[in-house]
Amino acid sequence: MMKLRNSLRAFAAAGLVIGAVAVSAGSASAAAKDGWLTSGELGLFCGSNQSNSVFDLYSSDPDFSNDYFKGSQSCAGHTTNDYTESFINQDTYTWDVYTDWKGQGAGGYLSANTRGNLGGTWFNQISSAYPR
Repeated sequence: MMKLRNSLRAFAAAGLVIGAVAVSAGSASAAAKDGWLTSGELGLFCGSNQSNSVFDLYSSDPDFSNDYFKGSQSCAGHTTNDYTESFINQDTYTWDVYTDWKGQGAGGYLSANTRGNLGGTWFNQISSAYPR
């Protein structure tokens, strides 16, 4: 009887560990391009001061022309290409951004864990982005 009880306890403990690993793996991953900015993502906004809809990136994107802002804000459905006024970088990596697709044109960077408005060369001009 004691042997059976110990075996059942070991089996139950293993099940809890496997369940905890499965739950933590699912919640730790970001879902890029879903319109919800989460930890580990770069968010590009169509309005200044991080307003209006967000385009959220978790990995590189060489061509924004086939991407669109999500949600119910005024720029939802608009292409993200050359239509970015502000950003939040919630990633631990610096992101390189470019004014043309595939890393062409003028290049700059958005440091990790920063936010701000884009100006000059970058205002409504970003077309591709890559984490370092």
